[in-house]
Amino acid sequence: MRRLICALAASLMLLAAPLAATAQALFPNEGVVGIVPPAGMVEIPGVAGFEDRDAKAAILILEMPSAAYADIMRTFEPEALQSKGVTIEQRRDLELAGGEKAVLLTGYQSVGPVALKKWILLVGGKDVTAMVTVQFPEAASARYSDEAVETALRSIVFRAPPTQDELLARLPFTIGDLEGYRVLKVLGGSAVLLTKGDAKGPDVAGQPYFIISAARGEIREDDRESLAKRAIASVPGVKELRVERGGPLRIGGQPGFELMGKAQDQQSGKPVKVAQWLRFGRTGYLRMVGVAPEETFGAEFDGMRALRDGIDLR
Repeated sequence: MRRLICALAASLMLLAAPLAATAQALFPNEGVVGIVPPAGMVEIPGVAGFEDRDAKAAILILEMPSAAYADIMRTFEPEALQSKGVTIEQRRDLELAGGEKAVLLTGYQSVGPVALKKWILLVGGKDVTAMVTVQFPEAASARYSDEAVETALRSIVFRAPPTQDELLARLPFTIGDLEGYRVLKVLGGSAVLLTKGDAKGPDVAGQPYFIISAARGEIREDDRESLAKRAIASVPGVKELRVERGGPLRIGGQPGFELMGKAQDQQSGKPVKVAQWLRFGRTGYLRMVGVAPEETFGAEFDGMRALRDGIDLR
């Protein structure tokens, strides 16, 4: 499921240093990880990060479960990054103002003829592991000194994760009854990943999950089937998907399109079944996807349909 979250969601990251007492951390994309960005950088709409477009400079923040820290540390080595085109010149252990332990890598990455300066900071928080990436062309060094970048990285702070109700309130749709599901991740402010079971983190392989997303735009009736088929081909967390049946239907009094298929779990290779529904409105549409192991899908299907029928655009 860790891969699933990465598929839904996606990006690399980096960091900075000591913070002015009067500066206030910003939490881009309403995340748990905050930072005091260098002067000249602004938040990227819908993304956990900051940018200076003129300087081609960016800070990206990736939030992961706290348990991911130990997993990443095992591969967080210069040699592993070198294979991805990132040359690390220095590695340091840091302790942030809140007492969090961190590892800072600094170096550069060659992208064609351009050399990008790069910082990668891995921080283990109580509830979240953060990977923060800073990068910009060498030419922007006059605007963003090494000292300024490290000061920003050292300013990283964590706040309590939002409650389930707070996460759901950010979405452009409402959910009537979760039908036993819980919020695992809100993605980009327009989608949510729900799952069943007691697992606290993303390692919930083998459990049913349900994805809800909203998109803007009116879809013509003769385009709905092709849109549905393209969408189901990109369901995250599965492979070898084969559509078995489907067709138009009414969902909540509005036109919709249903597709049912079989697939394999991307990690285990075990058989799963997939249901996808699109519900079309005048100014946008909802996409709802339910996935469960093949042997339990029949027992889960009624709950998935009830969950589907309780979703409405705000």
